[in-house]
Amino acid sequence: MKKITTNREILLLSGSSFFQRDWCELNSKSDSKKLSQKEQLIQLCWNGMLHEMIPEILETQPGKKPLTLWEINESGNLLDLRYGEFDEEMNDEWSINPYVYLAFSNPN
Repeated sequence: MKKITTNREILLLSGSSFFQRDWCELNSKSDSKKLSQKEQLIQLCWNGMLHEMIPEILETQPGKKPLTLWEINESGNLLDLRYGEFDEEMNDEWSINPYVYLAFSNPN
């Protein structure tokens, strides 16, 4: 029987007013203010704070472990977050990132 794995791709628009807010981490360091808004958002995502900021975006199914953030890709003002049960190469052909999708489209 083949095991079914879950992968999730989330796009965040780093320039949106929602992410322009000042976010506070529990273990914040004084040098974090030197980072740009986008760099702070990336740091918050790596530290697992996306679930605190937007809890409904990473709801877990009963009996399953939470998904792990494996990769963050930057494309213009977009942050492409890739979550999964384990580090697995995601099929970029089915990506919701418009920059990746356009790279795979066939020009007529």
